[in-house]
Amino acid sequence: MFRTASMPRSMTTLVGIALAALLLAAQPVSAAPTDTVLPIPFAGLTNGPTGLTNPPSNTYITVRTDPEEPGITRFRCGAYLYCDLVVHWRNLSTGASGAADLVYGPSPGVAQTGSGTVIAAFTAGGIPGYPGTPTTLLPGAGVWAVP
Repeated sequence: MFRTASMPRSMTTLVGIALAALLLAAQPVSAAPTDTVLPIPFAGLTNGPTGLTNPPSNTYITVRTDPEEPGITRFRCGAYLYCDLVVHWRNLSTGASGAADLVYGPSPGVAQTGSGTVIAAFTAGGIPGYPGTPTTLLPGAGVWAVP
């Protein structure tokens, strides 16, 4: 630092020491993961872990993105530990698309969506044509940004 006519030398030294302390004590910048609840919930019938059809329900999906894992999206069922849903996604920035299964368990579905703006719809999973197969009455949907 340099000394000016309006600032005494002791003040200049003090400002320099304070600035150096701030720079040395600063923690590295790291962004925290972001959870986004998709605004339109799924409504319909799903299967439970026993294979039997659950009563009609509505479920929100939460997506988690993390700047330390660019291009990766993790999906979770809202309030339920178990769900039988499939998330159909498309990256509007790259054109990539795919599906992530959220079937029977607390572990989230993971998709390599790529970075950009991603849109998704989620529907009931299961095998069409079999008794007790889940039914989608209203697919859920949402949009989020992936770092």
